[in-house]
Amino acid sequence: GKGPTGGGGGVGKAIEAGDTVKMKDLKDHLKHARKVAQCLKGHGKVHLACAFFKEALQESKDVLDDDAISDLIKTMNIIKNEKVQAAKRKVKGQAQKSAKRDKAAEAKAKKIQTELYGDSNDYDAYDEIGEAYEDDFF
Repeated sequence: GKGPTGGGGGVGKAIEAGDTVKMKDLKDHLKHARKVAQCLKGHGKVHLACAFFKEALQESKDVLDDDAISDLIKTMNIIKNEKVQAAKRKVKGQAQKSAKRDKAAEAKAKKIQTELYGDSNDYDAYDEIGEAYEDDFF
């Protein structure tokens, strides 16, 4: 339906799917691109955003030359690499957090054991070698 575009405090009306969009200069093109991007961010649906870009590219491929397509691919690759790096950092961060939790849990368990049974070092040298190995390699 018609209504505010969701950007700039309800300025103007939403562009209907059938409306003609007039874009003359760079400013018009960028302004419209941002409006569309806000819509895509607004609904947050990956498959719809992807379908939009595919359709836009297919329908406008006659306007694009090799250099323009290479430029688009470069832009896509930069964005893809940023996403991949962000995902890796997120996973690494989670791994570090759980390692810290494990160490804390270990220390707590050891403390409880010491309180219950006293600080006994009766276990054999084999355990100590195993622990040293773990500390060095894990």
